[in-house]
Amino acid sequence: MAGGGGGGDGEPEFQIAPMIDVLLVLLVFFVMITSAEVLKVDKKLRLPVSPNAKQREPEMARHEMAVNVRVDKATDKGVLVLDDQIFNNWQDAVPILKASLLRDPKLRVVVRGDANVPAGEIQRVMNLVGESGIGDIAFAASNK
Repeated sequence: MAGGGGGGDGEPEFQIAPMIDVLLVLLVFFVMITSAEVLKVDKKLRLPVSPNAKQREPEMARHEMAVNVRVDKATDKGVLVLDDQIFNNWQDAVPILKASLLRDPKLRVVVRGDANVPAGEIQRVMNLVGESGIGDIAFAASNK
């Protein structure tokens, strides 16, 4: 009998190539569905700790946009990072925020401020977000 993939003694032969194909398809699938926000996490940020921090709402996760604020140690001022772009002039971020709101009317801005950022810098970010017309603002914190 030709083909069949079995040995001469009637036992089925273990085929590894189809299993590798399936694993590669699964790998590609999971890479494609991974949230883009995971890739935008700023490793230089140390979020403030709050024992009352809540989990993010899964249904709102796709409507969120992260705005990172960290401290420039040389000037002791806040550094605004939006979509991996550093803004020296924070007003330049307003058109980007407005465009994002036009694309997604349910947009929520998540302010991810470093624990060492002065409160005045967070207030500046809130003013920028309000200036762009976005009314839904959340703040990121760690619970540990």
